[in-house]
Amino acid sequence: MEVDQSFCELCGGTGWQIILEGSVPRAKRCTCSRVISADRLFDSAKIPPRYMDCDFEHYDSQTLKQERAKSMAQNFAADYPFLQEDFPEGGLLFYGPSGTGKTYLGVAVLKLLLKKGIRCLFVDFHDLLAEIRSSYDELSQTSELQILRPVLTSEVLVLDDLGSQRMTEWMQDTVFHIVNLRYQQKKTLIATTNLGIEPAKGSAVETLQERLGYKVVSRLYEMCTFIDLDGPDYRKDIRKASRDALRNQSESSRI
Repeated sequence: MEVDQSFCELCGGTGWQIILEGSVPRAKRCTCSRVISADRLFDSAKIPPRYMDCDFEHYDSQTLKQERAKSMAQNFAADYPFLQEDFPEGGLLFYGPSGTGKTYLGVAVLKLLLKKGIRCLFVDFHDLLAEIRSSYDELSQTSELQILRPVLTSEVLVLDDLGSQRMTEWMQDTVFHIVNLRYQQKKTLIATTNLGIEPAKGSAVETLQERLGYKVVSRLYEMCTFIDLDGPDYRKDIRKASRDALRNQSESSRI
């Protein structure tokens, strides 16, 4: 049974208390709120096993932009849901080349929010569209509405690899439905994309706006603080270099 918070003197019925860490105000769940087990929250967030170890402590910044992105993401997670003037949009969109830590930072934020007792959901954009398509199969036991319900209603949604494939009109309509409903309900969106945002004059490189449409990107500007990342592909360059160094060291020790 959920506890009635409307008469709580500590949080005023919001479910959140403001505490001071030094001189910095932070938000924490009020003791009047229903206690939801951490295990249940983490399970329902559907973080892929590959990303379960992502946290700010182990994010290895390679550039100034990456360091700035890490700092902004940490501040967002620490302040949520009472965000300061640095995040007037209420969400985040990480964009930049592959392997620069966009998903890593998105999951690091999500994990801190889960520890605050906030219901979050991780969704891979490509997998979501594939799952919706499969629901149209006559043999499917799942409807499109069942698939979309948690995506639309979760307090915080991490939508990873947004625009990762070329879009049909149906796909564009589906993305607009998700983004627009969360926009109308003022629900928090944290997105990542490898694409640039808007077309550049004279460039033939496809952008997020060209993939998803102007209406979606227009709403994203109002929903998210855009954070640009750059640097080498960590998976391909940094990790490979580390493995090569270990291999060479091992071979040298056998000589």
